[in-house]
Amino acid sequence: MIKKQRGLTAISWAIIIAIVAIEGVAALRIIPSYMDFVSVKQVMDKLAKDPESKTMSSKRLTTTFYQRLTVSGIRYIQKDKNALSFVKGSDALTMKIHYESRGRIYGNLDFLATFDHEIKIPRH
Repeated sequence: MIKKQRGLTAISWAIIIAIVAIEGVAALRIIPSYMDFVSVKQVMDKLAKDPESKTMSSKRLTTTFYQRLTVSGIRYIQKDKNALSFVKGSDALTMKIHYESRGRIYGNLDFLATFDHEIKIPRH
């Protein structure tokens, strides 16, 4: 009687563990960029809800935004002068952020993540 093989061999398990380990390392390197983006979104959303922001100029909003990012420990976005932009509308000021985050995963393999978010600040 021929016995059927059940389960994975040791080599198969080693390959699966290696693949999971590689993906785990990549995730550990990329996740901080997403966590920073969550902080950026929170700062922007709080600015939109702040009653004082309705009367602030674009320059003052920019200064306040970058100060709040510094408090959150996010300084690298300030180096990109084109990351933050404003579009004036008839009833609101739209504040937009667009930036890229780059990092090394391992060896010569890097990642590039692009982040966008916008808020509307009512002008009354």
